[in-house]
Amino acid sequence: MDEDEEKRVRAKRSGDRIGDDVDRLSDLPDNLLCHVLLNIPTKDVVKSSVLSKRWRDLWRDVPGLDLGFGDFPDYNEFVSFVDRFLGFNCESRLQKLKFEDRCLELKYEWDEPHVANVTRWINVVLKRKVQHVHVLESTWDVDKEVEIPSTVYTCESLVSLKLRDVILPDPESVSLPCVKVIHLDEVKFANDQALERLISGCSVLESLTINRNVHDNVKVLRVCSKSLLSFTHVGQCEENINDEDLVVAVDAPRLEYMWLSDHETDSFIISNLGSLVKLHMDVTFNLSSQKRFDPNDLQKRNVIRKFLVGISSVKDMDIASETLEAIYNYSRCERVPLLRNLSSLRAYFSDYRWEMLPVFLESCPNLKSLSLGFSKSPGEQPSSILPGHHCFLPTLEYVKIGKPMIDDEEAETKLVSYFLEKSTVLKKLTLFLNPDRKKEAPVILKKLLTIPRLSTSCQVVVSDTLTL
Repeated sequence: MDEDEEKRVRAKRSGDRIGDDVDRLSDLPDNLLCHVLLNIPTKDVVKSSVLSKRWRDLWRDVPGLDLGFGDFPDYNEFVSFVDRFLGFNCESRLQKLKFEDRCLELKYEWDEPHVANVTRWINVVLKRKVQHVHVLESTWDVDKEVEIPSTVYTCESLVSLKLRDVILPDPESVSLPCVKVIHLDEVKFANDQALERLISGCSVLESLTINRNVHDNVKVLRVCSKSLLSFTHVGQCEENINDEDLVVAVDAPRLEYMWLSDHETDSFIISNLGSLVKLHMDVTFNLSSQKRFDPNDLQKRNVIRKFLVGISSVKDMDIASETLEAIYNYSRCERVPLLRNLSSLRAYFSDYRWEMLPVFLESCPNLKSLSLGFSKSPGEQPSSILPGHHCFLPTLEYVKIGKPMIDDEEAETKLVSYFLEKSTVLKKLTLFLNPDRKKEAPVILKKLLTIPRLSTSCQVVVSDTLTL
C-alpha cells in the first residue's frame, strides 16, 4: 500500500469515527441534547445545525442565549438574530440570557433604540421565567449605559443575576425568592437604599460580589442577609472625588467567606459573623501616604478597633501589607484585639516594613500555619527588620517564606532566625527561593541549619517551587 492510499484509509477511518459520534449523539432525546447545548456559546450551538438533518433546527429549542464580543460584526444582524431567537417557542421557559464581554458594543455610536432593544429583550426573558440573567457590558460612555428594567426585581424564577456597566433603577419593592447569586460589577444605583433593598429582597442569597465604581451613588453599602455565605467587595479604583466618608456595613450571621479589597472606604462595620471561616483583607480605612494615621484621631481608632472585633471569629486569613501597616499604627496607641480562632494566616508584603508582623502575630494566640509572600524587596535596611524583643510563638507549627529579599542574605537569615528562635513547637519551616537562585539552595540550607532552633523537631527546607 503506497503512502497516498494509507492517507485515504486513515481519513476514511477518522470520518467514520466522527460520523459514529454524531450518530450516537443523535440518538439522545431533544431535551437532553438541548441541556448539553445550553452550556455552549450560542455561536457554536448554531454551527451544530450543519451536522445532519436531525440537528438542523435543534438550536432553536435550546433554552438559553449566550453571546460574546465579536459574534456578530454587523449590528442589524445581531438585533435580527436575537429577535428571531426569542421568537422561537415564545411560550416556553428560558433558563439563561447572557450578553458578555462587550457583545452589545456593535455600533460605534449607541442610540436610544439600541438601549431600548436591550431593555426589551430583558423584559421578554423575564416574562419567560428566565433563571439566569447575565448582562456583562464594558462601556466607557456613561450616556449609553443600559438601564435594567424594574421588572427584574420581581422575577420569581431568577436564580442568578450578573451585571456590569449598567444602571439599576430604584425599586419600590424587591421579591426575588430564588436568587442565590448576585454579581454587580461597576453598576450604578439610584441611591444607597436601592442596593440595600435589592440585597434584603433575596431571601436565599448565598453569594454576593460587588465591584465598586466611583460613580455608583452609594455612600453607605449595607449588606444585611441571614442566608449569605460568601461576600466579595472590591472598592472603587479611582480616588473618592466627592470627598465623602464611605461606609461598608455587613450583618450576615451565616457568612463563611469574605473578600475585602478597598483603600477608599473609611469605615467597615462588621457584625454577627460567628460563622466566618475565610477572610481576604486588603483595606486601609482610607489611610495613605497623603492621609496618614493620626494617633489623636479617636474616631479612626474606634473604627479600626470595632472592625478587628467584628472579624475576631475568622479561622483562615489573607492579609495585605497595607492592612498590616494600618493595624501596626493602631497598635502603637491601643492593644490589638485578639483573634483567638485564627489558625492559618497568609501575609503579603511589598515595600512595607516587616517589623509590623510580630505585633500582629501577638494577637493570634492559636496560630498554627503562617505563609509570607513578597512581591519585591522592601526599601528598609536589614537592621530595621523585626527589631527589638518579641514574644514567643507557642502554637506555630508551619512557616512558609516565599520569594524573600533578592540579594539580601542578611535580612533573609534574620527573618528565618526570628521564627526558629521564637517558635516552641515549630514542625517545618520552608524557604522558597527565586528560580535564579536554585543553585544556591544547598549553601543556603547549610547556613540555615546552623541557626539555633527552639523546637528540636523542626525541619528546615529550601525549595524553588513556590506553594503558599
